Amino acid sequence: AGAVNDVVARMDMTDEDIRRAMAAIAAVAGHHFSPDWIDRALPAYKSYLASMEVIRRVELPLEAEPASMVVLRQERRS
Repeated sequence: AGAVNDVVARMDMTDEDIRRAMAAIAAVAGHHFSPDWIDRALPAYKSYLASMEVIRRVELPLEAEPASMVVLRQERRS
């Protein structure tokens, strides 16, 4: 959770940017969510975006074998 929280703190998108993106994505999928619903879903969606960014930052060599499961472990600092 620590790495995700660090990413959330550094996100370039404002909450309003994310709200607009959520509404646009929903509209493309044929859903129309109320602003209140989007406000309630915002914390979970921000956590999702931050988690995806943490995964994106993991460097894997091109020759790495595909895995059926990936486990990310937080580095222990001395």
